Amino acid sequence: MPRISVIVPIHNGVSFLPAFFDSLICALPDNAELVLVDDGSTEAVWEAVPEFPASCRVTRLSNDVNMGYSAAVNRAFAVASGEIIVQLNTDLILDRRCIAAMIKLIEREQRVGVVGSKLVYPTTGLVQHVGMAFGTHTKTHIYANLAANHPLCMKTRETQAVTGATVATTRRVLNLLGPLDEGYFNHNEDIEHCLIARNHGLRNFMCSESVAHHWESQSGPARFAQTKSSEAIFWSRWAASITVDLDSYIDEALDDLIARYPDLDGVSFQLLDLTRGIDNALVTGRLIARWPQLETTARSYRQMNNPQQRLSIALLLPHWVGAEPVPFIYLVDRHEELEYNALWFASRDRLVRHELVVDLTGAVIPTSELRR
Repeated sequence: MPRISVIVPIHNGVSFLPAFFDSLICALPDNAELVLVDDGSTEAVWEAVPEFPASCRVTRLSNDVNMGYSAAVNRAFAVASGEIIVQLNTDLILDRRCIAAMIKLIEREQRVGVVGSKLVYPTTGLVQHVGMAFGTHTKTHIYANLAANHPLCMKTRETQAVTGATVATTRRVLNLLGPLDEGYFNHNEDIEHCLIARNHGLRNFMCSESVAHHWESQSGPARFAQTKSSEAIFWSRWAASITVDLDSYIDEALDDLIARYPDLDGVSFQLLDLTRGIDNALVTGRLIARWPQLETTARSYRQMNNPQQRLSIALLLPHWVGAEPVPFIYLVDRHEELEYNALWFASRDRLVRHELVVDLTGAVIPTSELRR
């Protein structure tokens, strides 16, 4: 019996499959079992599958139509025979230690449920995933778009959920969790598996030593065909039982910031709220706990009807705000929204020593570290 089974659902993607399989060959453990499932591809995906080492037993399965991630993975679950089951998306380039590091964590920790990886964008080198957090009826990838070597992104952590792009679990745990729910279609089935594991008293982890570059959402229009219905299913089932924990990641990020910049602890900041998301109150509460004066000095410039992905601060705030000689905390949905405000921040640098950007993924960044 093989000790490790690696499951790979495939739906199109011949442009990135060669790079994925090259990295998989380097990352495969010895004597692994590989189960490939073509989920109704319209491209010649089997032609992109290379020869694997003779020690690797390869099983190929095909669905006549695109049945979705859950159905494809469940079909592979039914034939995989390893003691440890690894699931991989194909829009990845794996570090050669990606699979081995997840396996080592399973062997090292107690009561492990589902283990995921640190995922990095191949285009920017910034973080896509180091675990997930839940806010007020929201879920988010924590610390999104921080540098991959940021201290907060270099630590293995226990989380409520991890993304299913790369996950590992044991056969014993899988038997406990059951198959992925095929009522979902390419969305939320991986998160639900993690929450079921927690309900069984198991611990889910993001393993920082397990690294993969992730193009993300490259399987075509089918990837988002039923996102709304999948969201409705998820929140109808789990809204009452998840733990709101985004605030704990804000606290962790603030602790890290103060450890690196101790003089920030006594700064009299004012808060400028530029958010759209519903977790602004949750995050603001953690900032007030650290700097109590924010409760009376915070100002709202929320961008509820602004669809732009980049915010030009000088065009959004009253002109006189830029001349105020008080340090600001800019609260935004994503910190990268404030990139490319060179003139604004150059002007602010002449007035104040420190300003911060805080976002609704938990990232806390001095403006000096923001791309300008």
